[in-house]
Amino acid sequence: MKRRYKFTVRNHSRTGIRSSILGVISLLLTGSMVAAAYLEYGQAGKQVAVLGFLALLLSLTGLYHGFRGLGEEDTYKGFPYAGCILNGLVLLSFAGIYLLGTGG
Repeated sequence: MKRRYKFTVRNHSRTGIRSSILGVISLLLTGSMVAAAYLEYGQAGKQVAVLGFLALLLSLTGLYHGFRGLGEEDTYKGFPYAGCILNGLVLLSFAGIYLLGTGG
């Protein structure tokens, strides 16, 4: 059996990992915000608004870190791509919630 070794100087991007973590957290916050608003028939109150605002800020921060991670040299790009996709999904869900709320 022939063994194959791969020698590389590439590491996982720390900003990409940070972006992915922020994306998961903001996705969970957005899901809990939507669930709480649904259970309260759309009258959830200020607590849900604060959760939504926090999720939006985390998502924007995660998207920023994801793009920074994509620009790093000699790093793997899996985590930055995952972070950009997760944070982009959260931002798209906020755009969808806004459009549904305005009737557009």
